[in-house]
Amino acid sequence: MNVHVTPVDWHSHREPLQHVRTLVFIEEQGVPRDIEWDGEDERCSHFLALTEAGQPVGCARLMPSGQIGRMAVLPDHRGTGLGRRLLDAAIDEAKGRGLTRVHLHAQVDAVGFYRKAGFLPEGGEFMEAGIRHQGMTLALPIPFEAPPGVARPVVRDETSERDDAPPSRLSRHHGEADCLAGLVEALAHPRRHLVILSHLLDHTLFDAPELVDAISRFARSSPSADVRILIRDSSAIVSRGHRLVELSRRLDSHISIARIGDEVPVNDESFVTWDGLGFFVLPDFRDYTALADPYDPVQAKHLQEAFDYYWSRSAPDPELRTLSL
Repeated sequence: MNVHVTPVDWHSHREPLQHVRTLVFIEEQGVPRDIEWDGEDERCSHFLALTEAGQPVGCARLMPSGQIGRMAVLPDHRGTGLGRRLLDAAIDEAKGRGLTRVHLHAQVDAVGFYRKAGFLPEGGEFMEAGIRHQGMTLALPIPFEAPPGVARPVVRDETSERDDAPPSRLSRHHGEADCLAGLVEALAHPRRHLVILSHLLDHTLFDAPELVDAISRFARSSPSADVRILIRDSSAIVSRGHRLVELSRRLDSHISIARIGDEVPVNDESFVTWDGLGFFVLPDFRDYTALADPYDPVQAKHLQEAFDYYWSRSAPDPELRTLSL
């Protein structure tokens, strides 16, 4: 039996959505009605699974905050992949909205299902509606929006459509050690141009000896090798010193560092991109969760445009020039 998943509006499809959720959550799992009908549905995006005969057999919703929930599939349709299709529909909607992460409260016996979709546990288990749950989160590819004044172009990169173009190898990194390892691995790819935007030039990542060595090798690899680094705040660098800043002084014909003006609004992302081809991005510079892909020309182009915009509104930091290293 063919089943299709489609986005629907709460007002026009309230009855079939309520039908599925009543059968699964209220009758099967014993969730109290006042918890199930939480008053949030009108604000949410909904997804409905319908048979060829128009019978509702599954549903899900996406809240404005990026929380996915109310994932339900009727018993006769479980084990068919329908749950994953509903989840993917909600994730695709989140990507289309420009969200950088989605999260959910998984019933503990469904944690494995969400892990296969790339979700990772966050925090400890907890009780919700009388059922033990686990918080989980999924970082999404960065849908970069250009800063004010920079038009986001519609990009058609013909190289990405060639039969011999390398496949995307998007990877996710979590925690300080994993992010550092992923960043060092990424820095094996640049050949001509490398740019770095890091609000604080994070010491954990960018002051690490192996990271500085990787940038040094690239900068010395060719007379035309060019590294540009943007920061927002140099106070931690001034107070603690920094190997990468010291390297930039020794290789000043290849490595430049500038500070973005205080009047320029800057998003929370920190990123590295190179040669118009690949990237390494932390969606929030305060959180060691990153995405990387050595070949994504479209995303790399967006990031490079953002960097160029900030670079044009930056200047050398006099604090760094006088810093004794």
